[in-house]
Amino acid sequence: MGIRRVITGDVDGRSRVIVDGPAHEAGAIDEIWVSSPDAPLGVDPTERDITLEPPVGGVRFRVASIPPNSPRFHVTNTVDYLYVLDGDITLELDDGSVLLHPGDCVVQRETNHSWRNDNDFPVRLVAVMVSLA
Repeated sequence: MGIRRVITGDVDGRSRVIVDGPAHEAGAIDEIWVSSPDAPLGVDPTERDITLEPPVGGVRFRVASIPPNSPRFHVTNTVDYLYVLDGDITLELDDGSVLLHPGDCVVQRETNHSWRNDNDFPVRLVAVMVSLA
């Protein structure tokens, strides 16, 4: 997908760019950054620590690409802040659904849900997942 990440940091008391390069691609997900109580400023995610949910007490920042015709209901122990980048996508819930368009935002609060993409191309969502554990 070619997501460019620019990560800043403090080196010898001076702010600077410490990462300027591509995000880690893990299938349909580009991992941007992950934080935890042990690393509150975050760390660069590696392939071995890429999971659906953030670490306990942590946050995951990612771009997810939802392929066509792949609905799968699931619940995560997180509050997710989502932003639709491109394409229409349907958020399916136990009682109803809502059609989302580019620029729409969702606050997903630990509820059973699925993403339905009726397009013939993947739809990308920016997701910031905050652990509730």
